[in-house]
Amino acid sequence: MVSTYLTFDLVNRDIQKSLGRISGQTMVANDTKYYQENIGKVKNLDEFLGDYRLYSYAMKAHGLEEMIYAKAFMKKVFESDLSDENSFANRLTDERYKNIAAAFNFGAAGGTAAAQSNGQMDELFETYDETVAALNDTTAEDTRYFRVMLGTLGNINSVDELLSNDRLRDYLFRAYDYDAKYYNRDAIRGAMVSDPNDPSSFFNQAYGNELAGYRAARTEDGELAERSTIIIALPALQDTIQTGQTTRTDLMAQIAAKQNEIDNATGDTSALQQELDALQASLAATEAGLLSDQAELDRYNTRLTELNSRLVPVDQTEARREALQEIINASVDKIPFFQFMEVLANDFNFNPDGSVPPGGFITDDKIDELVGGYFSSQTRTTRAEAMYNQEYFEKKLPTITKASDITDDPRLLQYVKVAYGLDESYIVPSTIERILANDGGIVEQYEETRPQYRALYNAFNFQADGTVAAGNAQTEAQTSATRDGYMSRWDDKQEAATEKSIQFYKLDMAALKSVNDLFGSGRTSLNFALEAVGIELSTYSDLKLRNALKSDLSDPKSYIYTLKDPRLVKLAKLFNFAPDGSITTPVMAQSNATITNIAKDYILRKTRYLEKDELEAAKTKAQAEAKYYTDTIQRIENKSELLADRKLLDILLFSKGIDPETVTDDFLKKAFDSDLSDPKSFVNIQADKRFAQLVGTFNFLPDGEIDRRAAGNVQNGGEVITTQSMYVRQLLETEQGEENPGVRLALYFERMADSITDPYVILGDEALLEFFRVTFSMPAEMGSMDVDKQAQLVKSKLNLEDLSDPVKLKKLVQRFTMMYDIENQVISSGAVDILGGTSGSISADTLWALSQLKMR
Repeated sequence: MVSTYLTFDLVNRDIQKSLGRISGQTMVANDTKYYQENIGKVKNLDEFLGDYRLYSYAMKAHGLEEMIYAKAFMKKVFESDLSDENSFANRLTDERYKNIAAAFNFGAAGGTAAAQSNGQMDELFETYDETVAALNDTTAEDTRYFRVMLGTLGNINSVDELLSNDRLRDYLFRAYDYDAKYYNRDAIRGAMVSDPNDPSSFFNQAYGNELAGYRAARTEDGELAERSTIIIALPALQDTIQTGQTTRTDLMAQIAAKQNEIDNATGDTSALQQELDALQASLAATEAGLLSDQAELDRYNTRLTELNSRLVPVDQTEARREALQEIINASVDKIPFFQFMEVLANDFNFNPDGSVPPGGFITDDKIDELVGGYFSSQTRTTRAEAMYNQEYFEKKLPTITKASDITDDPRLLQYVKVAYGLDESYIVPSTIERILANDGGIVEQYEETRPQYRALYNAFNFQADGTVAAGNAQTEAQTSATRDGYMSRWDDKQEAATEKSIQFYKLDMAALKSVNDLFGSGRTSLNFALEAVGIELSTYSDLKLRNALKSDLSDPKSYIYTLKDPRLVKLAKLFNFAPDGSITTPVMAQSNATITNIAKDYILRKTRYLEKDELEAAKTKAQAEAKYYTDTIQRIENKSELLADRKLLDILLFSKGIDPETVTDDFLKKAFDSDLSDPKSFVNIQADKRFAQLVGTFNFLPDGEIDRRAAGNVQNGGEVITTQSMYVRQLLETEQGEENPGVRLALYFERMADSITDPYVILGDEALLEFFRVTFSMPAEMGSMDVDKQAQLVKSKLNLEDLSDPVKLKKLVQRFTMMYDIENQVISSGAVDILGGTSGSISADTLWALSQLKMR
């Protein structure tokens, strides 16, 4: 019989050839093909357990063939939440159960359907922050560029240069709140070179005459309506005056009678005097009403005379209004554009040929106004706008002579409200005016509850009537205090609103069941998500957004890619909607269970062999690094992102027992670019099979993107390939075990060595324990010893750290094969030569001494 050592060496020397021979066997090939073609069709755990060929294939792959019968037991294993230390699989000492649970997406092990995973949600919030930061930077830089280009003569030499500059043109359109998708270059150019006072200019010929006709029609129609109202109101007003006159005459008679009664009275007349006073008060009110009504009547008559002098006769009113309405209706849809053309004609001063006149084509004040318009078009206040608001306030400050100068200017009003913490919606302009003048003692009235009133009042120098001399509204110190208040508070309300939106968003996502829910009442969460990726609310219709979110991101021909907007793709990747709009299980680069296992393994490897303070310090650090892995891997969108994060890869490698310093970036790229189904691919021909296992845990398509079509699958693509690889390996070990159980034990130990983290792993696995017993010639009765003493014995004989060293591991396996042959009396001359250095027999003393050797 060939020795165990030689047989093992023959099999292991070219393991890929050995595995290829097994996988080429007809029955193995058929079972593998069946698994490949059908595992993706399984919808739930019961279906999986009910398909014996699939179920038994997976069980054999994980070395659990003896447990195939125990379906009820295995169901509890598959349903275990590996992130819960008390879950069923985690309570089992045999690591094979946790490994098989991690290889599938059943129950909590694979995650549940959700509109967004925690990782996707965190990425959305980070994207939101990045978008806000980018908006701040872009707004500031674009504004600086706009001011320099338009404010300095010579930077723009013609209207065509301005309109050909996409950056400046887009800024202008935002400033004017003009939708760029309706851009008509000829029309806009024509307006910008037009003199609005020249009847023959492009603007007046193309738009101005019709715009003037529209306005004239609106004015005439309004006056006709006003005249009709006056005509109707006149009789009623005349009746009111006549009634008032009658009432006045009656009151005057009553007063005379009451006065006569008082004059002739002999007793106490106080009661009569009160009645007389009441009558006189009524008379005064009646006369005041008559004066007011008469003034109104006079105004009506004057206005009616004026209107009649230039309007059609009254009996033609209805016909004329109908004609005017036709004129209005014919132009109403075009008027916004005409008005925009008019604004351009007024704001710009290009020569008719498009060149720049000596004085420039735009004023500094107009540039400031456009900058203000640009800021107003933004969805949020940026730091650049805050600086603009501050400069705007200080520029306007010398011209302020009354409180209403502040409250009538929305930008000044908001600046002051923010600066003094009064930007609540219920603080209306009239309240600010009252505070600035301390009208009615409002400052003292709210001294305790609203100290901001006092601060605002003290910041200005208005008189009690709300006026102040020009230039005296604030001192330099007051202006500085106002500036400090504004710059420290300008984004407080936005930040509070964002935090509130995030809290609402989290609650909303937890309740979301379909894509339609996202478009429900308020659309608050949808709007937040759109803002996060930089999509303005009006960019896409709800129908387009729905279809984009339901698109198959793994199909380059799906609807979302026809829109050619990477922001939409980014948005869709942050959600998990099926083609029918229902929510699905989040698809990530790795399954939840695999991520959990890697984090656990990393912490375990970083802390094993350590004790006390050193253990605690290492554990704290390892937990933080493991958290980085679990948080980051959930947001990895493709293979390139993974390979670009070396910290992530180092954690991954170390969790598998691989020293990251021995693995180059180039090696990792080749490994992840390998086709796991090809035995000759780069990763599969490596002597260290852990790399293939590591790559197999990922769910990448050949192009490097995540296979999102795997949503809801019971097993990710990478895990399917890994299962097939493990199945063939198990069959190889089984086949060898039929000829020589020692070879199977050697192959098994070599495969499992990386997972041995403490002596109890060996003690909990009969095959590993047998390997140890034979290697170190322990008696079979050692299994009856106290477990802790067995563990001490393992530690005394075997340095577990040696198992991560390929050279020392190889020596250990060689030792086992030789000791196995000795114990089972299967020793060849080759083995004797290796053990004893001669071709002769070996003494009992020598064998005893060899059995006592500890691997170094």
